[in-house]
Amino acid sequence: MAEKKKNGRRKMNGAQPTSHSKRNHGFIDLFCGAGGFTWGWVRAGFIPLAAIDNDVTALRTHEANFGNTHCITLHQDLNSMDGHELTELPGVSSRKVSVIVGGPPCQGWSKVGRGKLRSLGKAGEDLLADPRNTLYRRFIEMVAHCRPIVCVMENVPGMLSVHNTNVADVVKKNFEAIGYACTYALVNAGWFGVPQDRNRLIFLATRRGTRKMEASKLESFAAIFRRDYLGIARLTTVADAIRDLPEIENGTEQDPIAYVRPPGRLPRYAEIMREQSNGLVTDHVCRTQNDQDVEAFGTMTEGMKYHQLDQRFKRYRDDIFRDKYKKLIWDAPSWTVTAHLGKDCYTHIHPGQARTISIREAARLQSFPDDFRFWGNMGDRFRQIGNAVPPLMAWGIAEFVKKHLSGGKQS
Repeated sequence: MAEKKKNGRRKMNGAQPTSHSKRNHGFIDLFCGAGGFTWGWVRAGFIPLAAIDNDVTALRTHEANFGNTHCITLHQDLNSMDGHELTELPGVSSRKVSVIVGGPPCQGWSKVGRGKLRSLGKAGEDLLADPRNTLYRRFIEMVAHCRPIVCVMENVPGMLSVHNTNVADVVKKNFEAIGYACTYALVNAGWFGVPQDRNRLIFLATRRGTRKMEASKLESFAAIFRRDYLGIARLTTVADAIRDLPEIENGTEQDPIAYVRPPGRLPRYAEIMREQSNGLVTDHVCRTQNDQDVEAFGTMTEGMKYHQLDQRFKRYRDDIFRDKYKKLIWDAPSWTVTAHLGKDCYTHIHPGQARTISIREAARLQSFPDDFRFWGNMGDRFRQIGNAVPPLMAWGIAEFVKKHLSGGKQS
């Protein structure tokens, strides 16, 4: 991996770059995880110089999928790394860093994170001091040192209101203090063709003296991206995303299995997911649920939640765990795929089979193509998928930035 870079190289798993702009811009991915951000920017033609995270298992996934790009995949806690160490990395020191991207850990800003702190009796100021919520400052410090033209930071909508404080405005001022013009907007992954209703906060910051970007234009550009880059005319549904995958049973462990293309024309989204794949499908394995749960899943209709189950299937209080179980809807986007899938998958029950979703189905809902492989045990792989920036969303944002760097009109 990257403290001691391995020599092994693999096919890049579908992230082939599109046509480059006049200059091949290098980028660094901070808090890279499995590589959702990296995939999108490589696909848009940017050159990955370094990707950094402190999650060893996620980094193994990252290196397995981007090893042949010669990206430095570095296992490092960004709290203990300074900008000089970053710019002295092989391949980074000799290149101009045009872009820095990243999604600092956001658990403390999330609704779940805030609820947990409240349950522990923590005060609002403790939330603001939560170490997970100050990692964005490390991102800004790296930007201040490297001075890229553009930086893109992703985080959760919870930053907009934390105990009556708009932390996003604080982040914006932090960027301005180091000489960057910054805008931010709430962006939905579904706009970019991702089969998921997933809101995220996107910060776009440009170095002072260069043309400013407006994050508010991402929505209109996303419609162009979905139509012209992906060939998708409408929002992507769960059916578009996973219906073509082979039927499997509760607890399936066989990996890989043959991919048998269903009769008729595939949805455009499924075609994109299969572009670089052979006749196999990998990671199409799922958790083993007990007989009672499997029977309960079979009685559930699409969109049904735990509190609506027949009483004989309830093992938890339904006034507290109202939506502990939730069945996906074929003809609608999925709700947010979260890292909680690493613990259980009850929130994403397959709409047509009595089981929870497979790793590959979670990856499809997050827009990882089928040739993207995940490292680790089942919980590790689900967690990596839930923590990632959706690759198609990353690609769309990268194309938006590429137009900006080339002086083109963005919407």
